[in-house]
Amino acid sequence: MQTSETSSRDRLLDTALGLFASRGYAATSTAEIQKACGMSPGSGALYRHFQSKSDVLRAALRHGLDRMRTSPAWLQATTPTERLDVLATVAEAAQQTIADNADLMRLLLHEPDAAPDVAEELWVHDLASAHQIMGQALQASAHEAGSEIDDPEAISAVLLAALSYMPVMQVLLGRAPGDMDPDRFRDAWLRLSRSVFTHGVPD
Repeated sequence: MQTSETSSRDRLLDTALGLFASRGYAATSTAEIQKACGMSPGSGALYRHFQSKSDVLRAALRHGLDRMRTSPAWLQATTPTERLDVLATVAEAAQQTIADNADLMRLLLHEPDAAPDVAEELWVHDLASAHQIMGQALQASAHEAGSEIDDPEAISAVLLAALSYMPVMQVLLGRAPGDMDPDRFRDAWLRLSRSVFTHGVPD
């Protein structure tokens, strides 16, 4: 059950995450966060929840990461599967996860040293899990086809990196690289991925 205190804290974190991502950590003051939340800039309301602006930053990143991990798109993108037809679901879910969590992604990319433990959780542990899940699916698909795949996790890492390239660039640049249509990009990725899952990788 969410109390008024937790609601106020979450509102502060959501607002701080958006301001830090759009304006930068150094350029955003605690007074501006409070004002954007509808609080009096000089009220000190923020300090009832956090000791400093750096505490707000760390808590905002943690809040954003936890929310991303419980989103339907993230759960779809990281659900283990061995079925080829689920590639389309994974592709859409992965791109939707990045788009829905643009502020979190932007802040982690611009302020990588702000909360290194949170950054490591996302860029190392969570992505390693995604590589492993897709690698297992790739290996299973190859086995069903009577073939073998060398280093499936590395190949999966390449496929996932390609899939995330466009939405990450949209987060950073505000537009798709080369103005490529996102649907065309996803369809091309699906054709490539299905070919790898079905026929393997040429030597």
